[in-house]
Amino acid sequence: MKQSKVLLGAIIALLPLVFVSCSGATQATGGWSGPIVEDGIIYAGTRDGRVVAVNVSSRELEWEWPDSTGLRSVIYSTPIVHDDLVYVGTYGGQVYAVTLNRGAERWVYPRTGAIGAIVGRPVVVNETIYVTSSDGRVYALDVAYGDLKWRSEPLADKLWTSPAVKDDTLFVSTLDGHIYGLSLETGELLGWSFEAGAGFASTPVVYEDRIYVGSFDRYLYAIEIGSNESRWRFPEENAAGNWFWASPIVNGSTVYAGCLDGRLYAIGAETGEEIWEFDAEDSIVASPVLMDNLLVVADESGTVYVFDVSTEFGDEAVPLKTVSIGASVRAPFYARDGLVYIRGEDDSIYVVDIDKGEMVEGWPVSLAVEE
Repeated sequence: MKQSKVLLGAIIALLPLVFVSCSGATQATGGWSGPIVEDGIIYAGTRDGRVVAVNVSSRELEWEWPDSTGLRSVIYSTPIVHDDLVYVGTYGGQVYAVTLNRGAERWVYPRTGAIGAIVGRPVVVNETIYVTSSDGRVYALDVAYGDLKWRSEPLADKLWTSPAVKDDTLFVSTLDGHIYGLSLETGELLGWSFEAGAGFASTPVVYEDRIYVGSFDRYLYAIEIGSNESRWRFPEENAAGNWFWASPIVNGSTVYAGCLDGRLYAIGAETGEEIWEFDAEDSIVASPVLMDNLLVVADESGTVYVFDVSTEFGDEAVPLKTVSIGASVRAPFYARDGLVYIRGEDDSIYVVDIDKGEMVEGWPVSLAVEE
């Protein structure tokens, strides 16, 4: 427990510097808010506190909310779309619902004041939006009106990862090394929780009856729901070269995990044994994305790698295609219909055609406010 508390203190001290460094004078203004695409429109949050809607076909700005004269708090959280609304959490501690057609504010929670800073992406289940907050609580809000359904008791000093949902349970990982299960209906803590010796860096991924999550001790863990011991940790012996910051993805019997040490690992979901790895030579901050048999990975330098995971690799994987967008990538990216939508740290949206292995003509499109 002492190790966990010491590590937590270091993380709390370090992470604000990570966020601040993204907007420092020596770096381009970008953000950790990724894009999402719905009905031919890209929605993204910006570091100057706007939600923007960009038409994929015309590359024109459909709307921005609020307008450039009414900027609000920094947005680190990736927006989500549900029915006719786009939802976003802000670092100022508000959750907003904005209409898809006009970019008009539908509601805000709380109506006045703020909760703790919101960093993790909200999730929507059964007409309820669930949000983690830096006040250590989870909030459940009605999607239509933003009314509070419940808020949890404080689970940690801060909650900076997104919640994960399986059946009627919401799972949350914490910076002090806990995983909690909460009732979706009431927010009450369930009988099981997991405690590790170090804080968790990534949002938990729930697959079947197991949770996969990265830790600040430089291991990736597989945890059986209901167990007090991890099923395995990866690597088995010596820790990886850096944190598993990005959430892994699970595809059947294989877990794909990007690491800040610049390596992509393919791991046996049952055994925790390495199947293959790939050295991207730069930090992998964003989670990989799978499209059918194609695994898409972007490193921090802006290089996009595509792997055919149906291929039998040896110890070292070989990418099928490699594309450089020429901008740093830290935000989650989005893939659909053979296209990958990437938010660069230069505050622009890039679109990569996976089949052609090149950027789509006419992109990138800048999200910056015109002077």
